[in-house]
Amino acid sequence: MYEIVNNRKVIVGENAIAELIPNLVWYGIKKVFLVVYSTEAESVIQVRKLLKKNGIGEVIFDKVVREPDLIVIDEGADAYRENKCECTIAIGGGSVVDAAKAIAMLSTNGGKIVEYQMEGREITRPAPLFIAIPTTAGTGAEATKVSVIINNSNNWKKAIYHTTMIAEVVILDPLSCVDLPRNVTVATGMDAITHAIESYVSLNANPITEMHSLEALRILVAHIETAANHPKDLHAREMMLLGSYLAGCAIGAGTGLAHIVGQPLGALYSISHGDACSIFLVPSMKANMFHSLQKYVKISEVLGVDKKAMSNAETVETGIRKIEELALKIDAPKRLSECMLPEKFDLKFAIEIIQGSMGHIKNNPRQVEPQVLMEMIQAAL
Repeated sequence: MYEIVNNRKVIVGENAIAELIPNLVWYGIKKVFLVVYSTEAESVIQVRKLLKKNGIGEVIFDKVVREPDLIVIDEGADAYRENKCECTIAIGGGSVVDAAKAIAMLSTNGGKIVEYQMEGREITRPAPLFIAIPTTAGTGAEATKVSVIINNSNNWKKAIYHTTMIAEVVILDPLSCVDLPRNVTVATGMDAITHAIESYVSLNANPITEMHSLEALRILVAHIETAANHPKDLHAREMMLLGSYLAGCAIGAGTGLAHIVGQPLGALYSISHGDACSIFLVPSMKANMFHSLQKYVKISEVLGVDKKAMSNAETVETGIRKIEELALKIDAPKRLSECMLPEKFDLKFAIEIIQGSMGHIKNNPRQVEPQVLMEMIQAAL
């Protein structure tokens, strides 16, 4: 048995952001809580003008300057309730979207976010209307029920999740991405590609997530180079947003080794999530390939590999080289040494952190044992 829960409405295309107001009017919203990375972002300025023109009140919350932590979420929920807001709107990357969905949830369920992250408190009430306007194409957070939050006590990244945290409305407007720095375009794009690959080979994959995974991968690998090198290309930007969204729909099946290793190490060594995924994607594929060979063959075919006259293993090895070549073309990081000083790395401590924060993940096709983690990390060093 499996369950699929998706957003109620997804609006895609140039100037799609203008559709925000009709949706707020439909829901009878008079005051919104805007969670943003920067008040100077063009998309934020545009939304605020639209709200003012249509007489809808706003409260700006711009405290999400990195991946959200417990303090930021609690502060946001307090501000939401104190200002009697009726709707949460996220305008930003995955960190902003994750923060917004957690703030919305906490605003109606009460308590402190640590109770849900570490103490097993259940989510019992639906969140108010939540609208996501992603400005990066990578995390897929606008499609998921998951909010990844840094615990200030131990620096772990640990998620909370519930189907009521999925955005009701998603707006994918390529104009919101054209000013992204190249390195952010690359990092978030590689994150989305990792989502597509890992969700497809997940032990929890089902026909619907598999469909999303493969289509996301096809779109992303076809457009990431253009988006990185020609940032004003609106078609490429729109396709990256769509690919990222579809990959977000797919990761309901779960992620795998690249995330199991990359997410906690990213938090520990201040490496962006997308860069961590980029570094560990190839090692994870190599570690997993013989445990899900037929699926990696299909992935390789989507990557453009012609499997004629090749064995399944040769096909997958060629597919992995395709990923390596793509990373080279867009200057995506391939080694931990590109993001940190290797002499500061403590292998034993790193494995302890990984097992403590991500050891609950059971959907990777290969059993996640310490030796596997050690081999992956050594390959990435």
